[in-house]
Amino acid sequence: MIPELSMIALTVLVVALLTGYTAYTGIAPVPTSRPGREMVLASLPEVDGGTIVEAGSGWGGLAMGIARARPRAQVYGYELSPLPCLLARLRRWVRPTPNVRFYCRDLRQASFCEVDAVVCYLHAEAVAALAPKLRAELPHGAVVVSNTFPFPGWRPSEVRQPQVRFDAPVYIYRLPEACEVAAPGA
Repeated sequence: MIPELSMIALTVLVVALLTGYTAYTGIAPVPTSRPGREMVLASLPEVDGGTIVEAGSGWGGLAMGIARARPRAQVYGYELSPLPCLLARLRRWVRPTPNVRFYCRDLRQASFCEVDAVVCYLHAEAVAALAPKLRAELPHGAVVVSNTFPFPGWRPSEVRQPQVRFDAPVYIYRLPEACEVAAPGA
């Protein structure tokens, strides 16, 4: 009887955590598809000892893939929802990847001042909310790679279209050029 009640309590806790943070953030943690992950990895600059941040790292799959593909870079994943963040940390422990760290923290509290690249797979409202912070804090030459949702008012230097029909594009922005407003008629 006790094991069954414990399992029910754990299930209720997991569902409550996922539902509560989904309501708070506006979206459930959704992993990046394999074609999306490949496009994101191909869009990242070769950073020798640089810093890459995944904004909204969810279950940690993309950040782990970035860390393996860029072993000299330091990769930081930020996730607000505690359950996916905990599982991302568990993935890192099961498959040791020394150049990746996961933080259960709000992106608005993170500093982007010394970041070479930011990767995100956030919903449109979250992208729009993050844009002013990135514009203010990212150094010249930084790259922002957004899976699926473009940054409103920013001009991508490239848009990569997926080979798979049901996948979404990846937008690549180079700062500060991405934030400069185009002249009328240009």
